[in-house]
Amino acid sequence: MKTLINGQALDHVAATDRGLLFGDGLFETMAFWNGQCPLWERHMRRLTRGCRMLGIASPDFVLVEDECRALAQSSKRIVIRLTLTRGSGGRGYWPDVTGKPTRILQSREWPESLEKQQQNGMKAITSTVRLNLQPALAGLKHCNRIEQVLAAQECQQQGAEEALVFDQSGRLAEAVSSNLLLRYQGRWITPSSPAAVAGVGLEWLLAAPPLKIQARAVELAQVGRADSILVINSVGGIRPLSHLDHRALIIDQDCRRFQNQWNQKLIPVCDDC
Repeated sequence: MKTLINGQALDHVAATDRGLLFGDGLFETMAFWNGQCPLWERHMRRLTRGCRMLGIASPDFVLVEDECRALAQSSKRIVIRLTLTRGSGGRGYWPDVTGKPTRILQSREWPESLEKQQQNGMKAITSTVRLNLQPALAGLKHCNRIEQVLAAQECQQQGAEEALVFDQSGRLAEAVSSNLLLRYQGRWITPSSPAAVAGVGLEWLLAAPPLKIQARAVELAQVGRADSILVINSVGGIRPLSHLDHRALIIDQDCRRFQNQWNQKLIPVCDDC
């Protein structure tokens, strides 16, 4: 892993950084192929919206892109996480309105398990964790991720690779780090919950889907009758679930259509990866 903090090759932040103390920040996890991020503009739009909602100064996006490309240099495919915190300063929860944000870039190797998961699917559980409903944070990819950590811990304990997570009102929200697509009564739907992250991969797919997808509230009973469930995020692409709570799910041509659309449109620059 390589790390840049405010453009410098460092691997630590100040103990007073508000991202560390309070989770006061935002992040984007991006896939780079041969130095290019196909979903870059969507990532930056979401980050800009998050900065506006949290009152954090937006970074210089040209500078950030240059730094990302430097980290991605000579890599056919790589994952880069951009974390933007409010920086240090302030008194307790009260932020310093003149504070300078901390910009952290980290690169990591491409996950080796993705191709197998895309082809064969993943075993998933229904998490007991319920996501908080906070309108001020709706859709944001903010740094308060302890709920997702607890859901991932459940996966580890039960030998699963993924989990479906509901919000406090009982509506399906998302997977641990992905959005969801479900086929219910012959129709593809994506859960609508303010507790879910507004995923850029899902946003892209909804703009030009190979099959019609409807966004709506999804209850537990509907999940139990879904015959196919897919997860989607900007790094993993589209991956099917093979089982949910030991119930077998279908992986068929609908899944392959979604995957083909993704591969053809978003991986055009990496012929030999």
